[in-house]
Amino acid sequence: MKNEEGEFKGVQGIKIFYQCWLPEITPKAVVQIIHGFAEHSSRYINVINELVPKGYIIYANDHRGHGKSEGERGYVDNFNQFIDDVKILFDIIKEKHPKLPIFMLGHSIGSFIAMHFAKKYENLLKGLILSGSGIQVGGSGTNAIIRALGKLISKLAPHKRFATGLGTDFVSRDPEVVKAYATDPMVYYDVSSRLAAEMMNAASSIKKFAGTFKLPCLLQSGSVDIAIIGASKLAEILCMEDKTVKIYDGLFHEIYNEIEQDRKIVLKDLSDWLDKHI
Repeated sequence: MKNEEGEFKGVQGIKIFYQCWLPEITPKAVVQIIHGFAEHSSRYINVINELVPKGYIIYANDHRGHGKSEGERGYVDNFNQFIDDVKILFDIIKEKHPKLPIFMLGHSIGSFIAMHFAKKYENLLKGLILSGSGIQVGGSGTNAIIRALGKLISKLAPHKRFATGLGTDFVSRDPEVVKAYATDPMVYYDVSSRLAAEMMNAASSIKKFAGTFKLPCLLQSGSVDIAIIGASKLAEILCMEDKTVKIYDGLFHEIYNEIEQDRKIVLKDLSDWLDKHI
């Protein structure tokens, strides 16, 4: 496969880094990956290795304040800036591959971005994949101050930072994945009060509109996910005719980065679903 990198100007002129992976065979569709909070686009190598050899082109950007993109780490003025940046990359993809269907895969907070994107542009997508998703940011594993006072502090001191409280073990049961996550210089463990509030608001509002989606959807989540909770409730809210729900018993937050035997099942489910929906 071939990996290419680029950048574009996002909202307010901030430079947004993106990359794509191109198959050696004739491509059959594009998957735009929307990564989660405090990580970056290069952490999806297992998805890339699964899909690209089968003819899928993968695109992904680093969100503002994440990875190789500009912007204050762990801060955003409002959640719509994430969505608007994703739309700019979507338009780049559409211009480069006008005849290919485009699926959107959002993980964790990226799944919230993907759903809010679909609220505005559902007719542009072939299908929606939600990984590590739900209806609430964090459970008992996250910082109690953020959960209780994040929205208030966001108004008074939007740049004030708090530890997330999640640590590193929540991502996967694979110790090598946890080690790589813990030593990754582009991963961070704190968040501004503004971004915390915006993420909570984005999650809360999903309950109001997710039931209106008509496009095909695959929901994949681990049953032991302490970062984003409420996957089963989200599955109930989503009421499109073409809906596939996979809750994997015992898996943690990053289902595509779980121990090998489980990861293979999750990735095959993803690949099979995409093949059926082109």
